[in-house]
Amino acid sequence: MKGYKDYLDTSELCTGKDGRLYVEVGGKNYFLAETNEFSVKMTVNSTTYQGAGSMIEGTVPTGVNFKLTYTEAVIRDDLTMGPILAAIQDGSIPIYNFQGVINKPIGVGTEKIAFNNAIPNGEIDLMTVQPGEVIKRAMEFALNSIPKFIQKMSARNNYGYTK
Repeated sequence: MKGYKDYLDTSELCTGKDGRLYVEVGGKNYFLAETNEFSVKMTVNSTTYQGAGSMIEGTVPTGVNFKLTYTEAVIRDDLTMGPILAAIQDGSIPIYNFQGVINKPIGVGTEKIAFNNAIPNGEIDLMTVQPGEVIKRAMEFALNSIPKFIQKMSARNNYGYTK
């Protein structure tokens, strides 16, 4: 088969150093360099249904939800925490747009995904202080839009696929 490769090209593997998280504020994307870890997860919700006379209980999807979480070293408050507290004082909750980026280490691919209509959700650290430790803040956002690829990543040698 033309183009077939029977090995994994490890030069294309991405690690945590290859990922970045950006937040949009005032129409401009800011790299959250103080974020040392982030994740976006999808949860598929479902219910079960068992018809009369059937031994099989079927699963029926009812919806999905998405959650963005990250932990940042406390360096600034102007992009997220400050606007959140200011909005709450005015009786509202701000809406954010984020962008996750993964750049391949060999420079042959980039993945970009938009995480839009994000609202603060769940427990958010305002201050957690421990002597001798870097002060960090954990943030959680519910995504009220389906994440959207801005740019997709592909393998250089397609690992067994032909075009």
